[in-house]
Amino acid sequence: MQIKEVNLFTHQMEAMKQFYGTLLELELLEESTSSVSLRTGNSVLSFQQAPGQEKPFYHVAFTIPTNQLAEAKKWVQDRNIPLLSKDDKDEFYFPYWDATAFYFYDPSGNLMEFIAHHSLENAVEEAFDSRQLLCISEIGLPVDDVPDTISKMKGQYHLEPFAGDGKQFAPIGDAEGMFIVIDKEMPWFPDGRMPGVFATEVKVATGQTGSISLQNGLYSIDSNETGPYDRGNSF
Repeated sequence: MQIKEVNLFTHQMEAMKQFYGTLLELELLEESTSSVSLRTGNSVLSFQQAPGQEKPFYHVAFTIPTNQLAEAKKWVQDRNIPLLSKDDKDEFYFPYWDATAFYFYDPSGNLMEFIAHHSLENAVEEAFDSRQLLCISEIGLPVDDVPDTISKMKGQYHLEPFAGDGKQFAPIGDAEGMFIVIDKEMPWFPDGRMPGVFATEVKVATGQTGSISLQNGLYSIDSNETGPYDRGNSF
């Protein structure tokens, strides 16, 4: 599965433009006083101004080349972005996924992740910079009912979990792109925060077409078969 676009909400619009556009040097695609869209490899990361006093936060992961974890960590730390640590570690290997990741917060408190999937043949020789953020590969979806969400994903898109217990936690998709479906009462790793349930819009390429709505309409997922999306048809 490929995640083509993620549209989230923020209460820190100007800070987010600075963080992603200037500090992380993502390519600016569109900007207004109440929204911004930036390219990260094969994906688009978009933010809209959150309504009222809402302070939404999410979990998003970017894939980096399999051989550039150390370089990516240094690149982030050189920008004075603190890494999250747990048990005196700030990088984490997941054996079942054959992937290594590290985490940090953005100005909205989103749990951001850079992950190197060692099963993917995407090693590069050049120095790490924002061009090595290859795509958005994870979007967190905290839900009331994990098994029901699995059933809907399987029915609409023929997607299956490849890890987790299927009751409280289920990464659905594959190394190229996945929904991190988690019980909303189960804390995120590694920071231990309880998830927030906030409006989330995702465009994906799954090999299937169609749209589904989850979590009482808060989550909107739209899939075409394989190709890229026309930015003119963005959310």
